Amino acid sequence: MPHSNARHSAVFVKTLALDLLAQGFSEAQIFERSTLKPELMRQDNPEAPFSDIAAFFEYASELTGDDLLGFRRGESREMRKIGLVCYVGLTAPTVLDCLHNIARYRRVFSDAIEIDVSELAQGGRLRWHFSVSNTVNRRQYVEFGASGILSSLRQATNRPVAPRQMTFRHLRNTNIAELEGVLGCPVQFGAPENMFTFAAADLHLPLATADDDLYKVLTDYAEKILHSKTRAGSDLIVEVERAIADRLAIGAANQDTVSRALGMSPRTLARRLAGEQTTFFQTLEGLRKSLAVSYLKNSDLTLGDIAFLLGYSSLSSFSGAFKRWLGRTPGQYRTG
Repeated sequence: MPHSNARHSAVFVKTLALDLLAQGFSEAQIFERSTLKPELMRQDNPEAPFSDIAAFFEYASELTGDDLLGFRRGESREMRKIGLVCYVGLTAPTVLDCLHNIARYRRVFSDAIEIDVSELAQGGRLRWHFSVSNTVNRRQYVEFGASGILSSLRQATNRPVAPRQMTFRHLRNTNIAELEGVLGCPVQFGAPENMFTFAAADLHLPLATADDDLYKVLTDYAEKILHSKTRAGSDLIVEVERAIADRLAIGAANQDTVSRALGMSPRTLARRLAGEQTTFFQTLEGLRKSLAVSYLKNSDLTLGDIAFLLGYSSLSSFSGAFKRWLGRTPGQYRTG
């Protein structure tokens, strides 16, 4: 099943690859399972499909044996490496202005990320997700982004900013205490969305890095770049997968209900999916497979619970499908 081509700044892939080299890993090891090439390390401002970037972070976590690789790198990342959007954020007057600017000008460095600040001023809630296929495993990169944003705000304010709560869409059943200790708040995994909830007082903290004159120059420049950017990739697969995911556990993830939810007829949906070289069944199966693997690896859910969440009428139906996908039963896969 095709994934979105949405591109994203690969500057942190570059720094990660260079750090892995410094740790003694060879170029061949580092890029063994990646579609990215070593030449990326020699580019000034590399970009790549977000799916490839996320996969690189996941593989680096396996290569180093560090389950918190993304989160730990985020704590020490240099936000300035992403360029203009960072400076537009950090020269703003307050935390609230900074976050609003990062949301507005995100297209300058990424076609993949969506940031929702509609409830930030009133409710303290900042939501974000990557508009790529749900089959793309992005846990390491999402945690990298979360700790990186918080670390940058703490540096810019010279204050120990801590959210009131943090939620992640992905699952995790290890090292949760370390994440909560660094973030300074309760963390929920398997939530409906990635979300920071900030205290109002923290949002109005002034930034030590604020610069009114530079801020005006940079925002004018960012507006010009923003207007020249075009989005990459297909949003259809992402929209279909979201509609399926919302209906799996209630047994209503079929082509008729999904097409109605997307405001089109089943025939139109089938035709548009054919234009993406896939079908509704392939999209459904790909999503189920990806979610099943994630549930088995990163949660303590029972096999029966997983079968239910994936919309199967019985455990045997789920087991049969899983064995068809990976040649092993879910139980065998979980035990290694």
